[in-house]
Amino acid sequence: MKGEDFPSSPQEGHSVKSRTRSGPGALFDVHIIVDWSARNAPSPARPSKDAIWWAVAQDGVVGDPEYARTRKDALDRLSARIEAALAGGLKVLVGFDFPFGYPEGVAERVCGKADALALWHWISEHICDGPDNANNRFDVASEINKAYDGIGPMWGRPATWDVPEVPITATERFGDHPPERRIVEAVVPRAKTVWQMAYAGSVGSQVLVGVPAVKTLRERFDEQAQIWPFETGLKAPNADLVLAEIYPSLLADRIASEQRDDEILDAAQVRVNAQAYHDLDRGGELANLFYAAHGLSEKDRQTIVTEEAWILGAGHEATLLAASPEKLTPTPQIQELRYERDPAAIYRQSFEIVKREARLQRFPDNLQPVITRLIHACGMVEIADRIDYAPDFVAQADTSLRSGAPILCDCEMVRSGIITRNLSKDNQIIVTLNDPSVPDLAKRIRNTRSAAAVELWRDHIEGAIVVIGNAPTALFHLLELLDRGWPKPAAILGFPVGFVGAAESKAALAANPRGVPYIALKGRKGGSAIASAAVNALVAGLEGHG
Repeated sequence: MKGEDFPSSPQEGHSVKSRTRSGPGALFDVHIIVDWSARNAPSPARPSKDAIWWAVAQDGVVGDPEYARTRKDALDRLSARIEAALAGGLKVLVGFDFPFGYPEGVAERVCGKADALALWHWISEHICDGPDNANNRFDVASEINKAYDGIGPMWGRPATWDVPEVPITATERFGDHPPERRIVEAVVPRAKTVWQMAYAGSVGSQVLVGVPAVKTLRERFDEQAQIWPFETGLKAPNADLVLAEIYPSLLADRIASEQRDDEILDAAQVRVNAQAYHDLDRGGELANLFYAAHGLSEKDRQTIVTEEAWILGAGHEATLLAASPEKLTPTPQIQELRYERDPAAIYRQSFEIVKREARLQRFPDNLQPVITRLIHACGMVEIADRIDYAPDFVAQADTSLRSGAPILCDCEMVRSGIITRNLSKDNQIIVTLNDPSVPDLAKRIRNTRSAAAVELWRDHIEGAIVVIGNAPTALFHLLELLDRGWPKPAAILGFPVGFVGAAESKAALAANPRGVPYIALKGRKGGSAIASAAVNALVAGLEGHG
């Protein structure tokens, strides 16, 4: 397994599934191109250049470019867009416009391991990036420079900034520096190097604040996501979500010719690139771009996969430029549609429909708001017939929550769906899946990362609320640990989803809940949205609409 806290990649022999929604042989249904930014403060309220922009192409349409003032806002909105696509069974490609790797040897020098994902982990641990964009990227650049004798290799900073380890110009550097450029930059020589931190066209700062952002996305979607090429090899990937490095200027001429009047260049870049990648994929030609350039040595290919990464499309510029001339059109202007716009009315009508169509009468009064919320979260009234529960579930869970007990979640997406304003200040939400110790622990117990993360709940579990909305192995292992004498939580919310182990883990819980009040959705269905909806219902009933 590569890196510090990433699941292993699929086997080399896996084939790429043919998609029909985007076109025969297409890899993805949704193509998102992101122009990242390393600004040290929020971007202007009015959309501007040198900020975060992205565009989404789907179903033959590229939407108007979107703008975010902060990296946190961008991550939250991108996550929501990706989650909605994945929930609809769609595959998603997200391209970011900064290098995913450093030249050969840097990872081993900085963090002791010739592995790009280990370096990602190191960067993410050292970067502090606040919700207002304030960050310490030059301090981290200083730490990288301290790993080498002399001055460098990172360079470029405002003259007034007191960061002596980072020289203002490249010519001030000296010492045992690593290579100046990656292998891919011999194919795309106009691309700036990772070492330049400031001035026109620089990407060094974007790497230091961008890598933690992509790592966060990767972890939020866990087993559905892969980073190309570190987790896929130089081949077409088959994950539901693929995160890749792109270089928008591969299409510089097309961008110049298609930039609209008064359109900000950053917006034009993401729009045109999203269009091009979507067109290529619809024509069944995108897969070739994942194999990198022709003529690379086996050693170079290994370096690319383990340390340096590759620009998607580099070496295949002719293919990229020949993307279908059929232009995707912006979302058309349509006559205003008639629909309910009042949030309170939407919730009220939704719950009325659920009460009318679902068979709620078999549930006690205090459980009916929870079941209603579960149905509302997934839009399927039939799940009411699949709910299994202990009679004292609501009472015990309510008492625990009101006493300030922690909420233990198996994944970040469950935590993201919990409406925290409805909780007390003592209700700590804990997710241990991305703890650095988890990968090694998973190896030791010979189980998944999700199961290993449960091991870290030991000091918090007594009297806690356990919420499992993703991994069957987390629920199975929790039951095993209770059998070994672990303290008991106040309640278990069992909603793992999937085809392998989901139904079985919930059946095991219902058959023997180990004296713990529980609720579970029998069968394969479940998921993070349903799990977090159950918590929200326990806390706020139907009055808190989120």
